[in-house]
Formats: sequence, structure tokens, C-alpha cells
Amino acid sequence: MLSCQLKTCSMSLLFRSFYDKYLAESYIRSGHGIGFSPLFILAVLSGLVYAIASLFILDAFMPEVIAEKIVDLPTIEIRDGQIVQPENFFQRFALGNGFHVTLDTTDNAEIIKNPSPNEIYISKNGVQFVKGQKLELMPLKKLLGADNMTITAQNITDFVKQVSARMALLLPSLVFLISVPLLFLKYCVLVYLLALFSYVITVFSKTRLHFEGRMRLAAVSAIPVLVFNFFFGHLFGLFSLGMVAGVIITLVYLYFYITQLPEEKTEENK
Repeated sequence: MLSCQLKTCSMSLLFRSFYDKYLAESYIRSGHGIGFSPLFILAVLSGLVYAIASLFILDAFMPEVIAEKIVDLPTIEIRDGQIVQPENFFQRFALGNGFHVTLDTTDNAEIIKNPSPNEIYISKNGVQFVKGQKLELMPLKKLLGADNMTITAQNITDFVKQVSARMALLLPSLVFLISVPLLFLKYCVLVYLLALFSYVITVFSKTRLHFEGRMRLAAVSAIPVLVFNFFFGHLFGLFSLGMVAGVIITLVYLYFYITQLPEEKTEENK
């Protein structure tokens, strides 16, 4: 069915989990499923946000922006796999988001001078990719696939235009397709562990609940923190609840819904 009743609608659970104590009876005790539907919806929404955010990241590398950043880049002449022009040249170009490209044709250029955490460092005969403390060296000949080449600022701008056009189409889809299953898996594992932990809380009480019900209990207990982090962390980029605060709030909701569960009447006879 395309329509969903308000009491069991997966979308409404994303919000009713914050305040509706009647979910203890209508959903946890008497509902169906194991609570994965609202988690999947939340994973899809988060994936959409990540996909859209990837477009803003691409903006920092738009052709117009790159052209402004490298306006002072001299013409680079490569012969036999080595840079012959310009000679004795050093300049670092900041491309945005903490990313730098450095051209260094001075002596001892293989020794990186004051590297940034994210940088492409070009020396006379090779390119070093800096990521944190990790370095990867690639010879110019292998990178460019040619022994002789002339590189200008216009060449780079044209290349960025081609890459940017392709990435604008591919990157959001790729981010969405990767993030949704990963987030959904993360949520499911969290809920499963929380359902197991619910046995610890109810071990000394008379509260009895089948495992499917415990999964629904864990889902509505975890959803408030997940939704809060989605809106204020992912969507608005303000802040997210830390691990400690998130665990405490989730356990409070878990205990709250357990205390609201009605006595089991006919479940043993079903």
C-alpha cells in the first residue's frame, strides 16, 4: 500500500519518537517489523544531503576559481620527463578547502618545504601527493604519459572544465549510492546492539517483549539522536551530539519507552 496510517507511518516515526509515549503500545508492543523502515528513510535523507554537499565542494574547484588561483603560473616546459622551464622557481597555490599545489624547480626540490596536510608538490622530475603524513611519489613521465609537454594556465583551466563537468554529474550520484547503504548499515547495527542491551534493563522487571518488539523499541529510542544530528549536524551544519551525549540520551529514551509499555496480555497465547 502506498498510503500509511499515521500511527505506524515510518516517516512520522522520525518525529513522533521525540515525544509520543503512546508509541510504546501502538508501535513497540503491537506493531510489526523490526524498525528498519524509518532508519532507511533517514539514511536516504542523509544520503541526499551528502550528495548535495558534494556539489558545494566542487564549487571550490570550478574552472573560474582555478583560473584565478593560478593566474601567476608560468608556462611549464617538460623535456625527457623533467621540467626545464621555469628554472629555480618556487610558488605555492592555494586552491581552497586547505588544498595546495606547489611548483618547486629549485635545487633539492625532492625535500618538501613546509608541506600542508593536503598538497600536490611538483618538483623537476616528479609529483608528490601529500595526504596528512603520507607521501606518494610519481614520476612526471608516468603521470603525464609523455616525455615532452608544455603546460600553461589555460591548459589547466580547460582540463578542469572537462573534469568539473563530468564530476558534477557523477559525484553526487556516487556519493548518494555509497552513503545510503553505509549509513543504513550503521543505523541497523546500532539498533541491533541497543535491542540486545534492552535485556539488561528489563532483566529485573516484569516487562516481557519479543525480540522484534525490542528491535522496534531500540529503533524509536535511537531515532531522536539520529534525527537531531541529521538536522543540526548534516543539514544545517551547526553541531552534532557527541558520542557520550548521544548514548546517554538514547538510553534515557530506551528507559522511558520501557516504562510506558503496557502489560503483556495475550502475546504468549498468539
